[in-house]
Amino acid sequence: MFCADGGAGIEGLLKQAGTTRVHPLMQQVLDLQRARACSTAEFGALVARWDKFRSGMLRFMQNYDVLLSPVCAFPGMVHGSTYQQLASFSYTMTYNLTGWPAAVVRAGTSPGGLPIGVQIAARPWREDVALAVAQYLQGALGGFQAPALEIRKEVATRK
Repeated sequence: MFCADGGAGIEGLLKQAGTTRVHPLMQQVLDLQRARACSTAEFGALVARWDKFRSGMLRFMQNYDVLLSPVCAFPGMVHGSTYQQLASFSYTMTYNLTGWPAAVVRAGTSPGGLPIGVQIAARPWREDVALAVAQYLQGALGGFQAPALEIRKEVATRK
């Protein structure tokens, strides 16, 4: 859905914003999608699949007020490395596709000192539930804790 039009919609938004500059990773996505623009029939089939997915999720959620899941399959990753491991974010992608309210709070720290998050997703139009559970969990799990940062030698020498 993001680039079903070959990236034309995103490029139009950038033009409206007065820029054509994007992050190199986004540029890779746009370059790939230009060659893969959907036909009208393909787009219709994509929208139908999306609707079927959202309907199935809504049926599943009938018995639950909130769902908890990891944010990612891994603890925090090095900036810029996430595109190569995009499938790791399938937990958050699910709720991006449904459009349901979701919140993320820090749940702990990996042995390597990286943050681990928990995602709280609620039924449609129940932002109050997602935020209340997030507030509770944040208090129970210790909330935000500034990481102990190391300045890598190669970064320090570039200045």
